[in-house]
Parts: sequence; C-alpha cells; structure tokens
Amino acid sequence: MNALEAALRTLGDELLAAVGRGDWAVADAELETLAQEAVAAVVADRTDDLAALARTAARCHTALSLQNDQSGEAMQRLGQLRMLAVMVAAARSHTPPRPADALPAPAGAILSALESGPRTCPAIVEATGLSAEQVGAVLPELRAAGLVRSWPAGRLTVNALESG
Repeated sequence: MNALEAALRTLGDELLAAVGRGDWAVADAELETLAQEAVAAVVADRTDDLAALARTAARCHTALSLQNDQSGEAMQRLGQLRMLAVMVAAARSHTPPRPADALPAPAGAILSALESGPRTCPAIVEATGLSAEQVGAVLPELRAAGLVRSWPAGRLTVNALESG
C-alpha cells in the first residue's frame, strides 16, 4: 500500500465516521477532498491513483449503503459517492481519440464524401466505393476524433461533418 492509498483509506474512514456521527460539515469536507484527488488524478492521467480512488469510493459507497440511516443528509452523501465512483470509472475507461492525421486511409474518402452534406452509410459506400465494413469501421474513429457527428433517422444513421 503506497502513501496515497493509505491516505485515501484514512480519508474514507473519516468520511464514514463523520456520516455515522451526523457531522455533515466534516463529511462534506472529506467528499470534497476525494473529488479534488480524483480530478488531479484525471488531469495528470495517474491510472494507479484512479484505481485507488475507485476502490475507496466503492468501499465507502458500499458501507453507507449498508447503514440503516435513510435520512436525507446521509442519502445525499451516498449519492455524491455514487457520482464520484461513476466519474472515476468513466475516467478509467477513457482512451483519448487518435489525432486526425493518424486515421486510416479510407477516412479521407469518407470526409470528402461528407463535404457535400449529410449522408447515410449506404450513401457513403456509394460515393466512395469503399465497402460497408470499411465505412462502418472508420466512422467510429471519425466520431471519436470529433470530425463527424451522427444521429439516427429511422433505421439508418445519418453522418455529417462536425461544424466548428
């Protein structure tokens, strides 16, 4: 257990004790400290710290869930812990998009086809001569890179260049 894990364990214990005592100011301060640590770990891309934060948030959330205190104050802190756990989980699962210049070769053909306006996947296939599989494989990468936006239209999906 490294120093951060030990500090997070202590922080979690103090949070649980504060909720148990009904000391909402201390509980809020501990939650704020956990949130600040989570943001710092996300910004610095410290995956090990995010894992430790996820364990602490899960431990505290589980402990509070098992308590019999159904007061609004306790439920609010339980919700805040849940939100923190969800945020940490999202940060841990995030993989940054590849830059546009690292996209596969068919991406250029798809972007060129979309310059004339929004198109469905079959229309992109027709305009580019690419296979449906190639178009289907590249579109998610274009969306992740922020170059294309998509929306449902009946049974089809319409794709367009992202404006801005």
